[in-house]
Amino acid sequence: MALIIGSTAMQFNFSDFTREPKDLDFFAPPEQVPAYLKAKAGEVEPFWHENWRGTRLERANWDMATPDELYTIKVSHSYWELGNGSWDKHMCDIIWLKRHGANLDMELHKLLYPVWVERHGSKKMNLAQAAGMFFKDAVVRIYDHDSIHDSVAYGDKPLYERILKDGETVDIDPDKLWNGLTFDEQVKLFREEIVATALERWMIPTEYKFSAGLAYKLALKKTITSLTKGRSARFIVDNFEQFMKPHDYMSIHFSKLDRLIPLES
Repeated sequence: MALIIGSTAMQFNFSDFTREPKDLDFFAPPEQVPAYLKAKAGEVEPFWHENWRGTRLERANWDMATPDELYTIKVSHSYWELGNGSWDKHMCDIIWLKRHGANLDMELHKLLYPVWVERHGSKKMNLAQAAGMFFKDAVVRIYDHDSIHDSVAYGDKPLYERILKDGETVDIDPDKLWNGLTFDEQVKLFREEIVATALERWMIPTEYKFSAGLAYKLALKKTITSLTKGRSARFIVDNFEQFMKPHDYMSIHFSKLDRLIPLES
């Protein structure tokens, strides 16, 4: 039959969830959707993909999604910034569900993610790409990118240098990232990426007249939706509360301005 998702399922699971559903969202094969519901265009939003045949998403009954399922659906949507402006709502719900004990269901995530890739497009960028390519898209660069990293490093050197492949200067070793760093170091590594983006795209080009808080927020979204994919993007989203508020990256940056290397004009 169907798996009911969205705000209807949120209200079913949580008495303190106050947002009223605007429509009924559910996953169901087309032949399982009753005619009277098909006639309610705008009030009912069914979705289905044939890859889900024979999986846990093909239900025998009308079931409400569990908190873990709702959380995982939200996480799986968060990697794309869609034209309907739903990204901020998804992230608010991710925070809310996480605080209410929801966890990522990787079995479900593996069912959903390829469908959204087909629907929204494959993401081309990832953290393992060469540093010189990572931030090139439509950026007016004033300083060498690696030198910006140097200017926001938590320690003497940026953390990405610790996860480079042996003998390489730009290629990242995933094993060093996921098995060689502690959780706290992983968070700091991605924070360094985010604030380097904030500086390179918004703060430096405006001669630091842009809001540092807004620059961080924009950079955080861009890092999730455009600059990472796979496990890296999932890590940031699944631990979003670790990233949602910026540390005082501008003080660190201003204390290390001597590390910036201007690019030749």
